[in-house]
Amino acid sequence: MNFIYKTFFIVAVMFSSNASAQNLNQQQEQELEKVEQLLRENPQLISNIHQGLHRFLEQQGQQKNAFANNKEWLYESAVNPVIGDIDAPHKIIVFTDYNCPYCKRLEPGLHKLIEEYPSIQVVNIFVPLRQQQVDGLKTNSALYALNLWRNDSNTFFETHNLMMKKSGMHTAKSLQSVAQVTGTEAFLSPSSESEAIIRKNMSAFRDLGFRGTPTIIIGQQVTPGYIPYDKLEAIATKQFELD
Repeated sequence: MNFIYKTFFIVAVMFSSNASAQNLNQQQEQELEKVEQLLRENPQLISNIHQGLHRFLEQQGQQKNAFANNKEWLYESAVNPVIGDIDAPHKIIVFTDYNCPYCKRLEPGLHKLIEEYPSIQVVNIFVPLRQQQVDGLKTNSALYALNLWRNDSNTFFETHNLMMKKSGMHTAKSLQSVAQVTGTEAFLSPSSESEAIIRKNMSAFRDLGFRGTPTIIIGQQVTPGYIPYDKLEAIATKQFELD
């Protein structure tokens, strides 16, 4: 089974890179020769790998269309909160959740990145996968944050940082405590506008075929899950061609 996966992914990566027979580089030529040899030695696998490759390419095409359909919402809409300079030319899209432990681990790295590279901004796309409503309240952490961003963006940042630092799932008590500290109790009430934003975020998340948080889009690269700062920086500097 490991052989099947290894062979499939070598072929899939080569085809997904849009390389043709005329412009394969030396490494790709060598890999292609190895794949051909492996398949000739194991012809019983050809059919499964062929079908799997077609499914992979079909999924890639569907995701490409989904990116095109959701590009304006993710990159040009002002309704989703931004960390960093709102006019920065390079945008990192992060599908995130205040109740996700890996999102909370990622957060310091995102802040460090925009401090080191002021030309980068982080757009937070809230998808409350783990908690649609807090017991004892008619809202959740994402709706609360969106209310603040829409109505009191200055207070949003303090509130956002406090909610990201809270370990574990948010409760009515934790949200009320944050609201008291920041003087934002009024924004704990649900709003139809914020609920509509969440629905659109969830629709984009599903259309793109994402499954969990955080999911990070940096340039042309999609990275699911938590990544440490050094890897985050390496991807950003490569994708955005930063010194």
